[in-house]
Amino acid sequence: MARKQIALVCSFGLSTSLLVQAMERSAIDKAADVEISAIGTSELAEKAESVDVFLLAPQVRYMLPTVAKYGKPVGVVDGLVYATADGSKVLEQALRLGAEEEIK
Repeated sequence: MARKQIALVCSFGLSTSLLVQAMERSAIDKAADVEISAIGTSELAEKAESVDVFLLAPQVRYMLPTVAKYGKPVGVVDGLVYATADGSKVLEQALRLGAEEEIK
């Protein structure tokens, strides 16, 4: 199975960096074969092809319909989980979304 590409989307790709680091630590603990990146909304079109799962930061939840048009699993990170940078919970959400896609 190929490495899952997970993208956290926020306004400029900067505010999610702490969350990405927390997710990467959790991925190591869980031995999850993932690559996680933070991208800004302006990068969506150029990165969409290489991403397997999109997670939206709460402040860009309004982009859910736009991101859904790329045909990839997409979800919105819970505000409290985002604020506390709970990498384990966000990674679980991404892996769950990816697994749901594989079942279809």
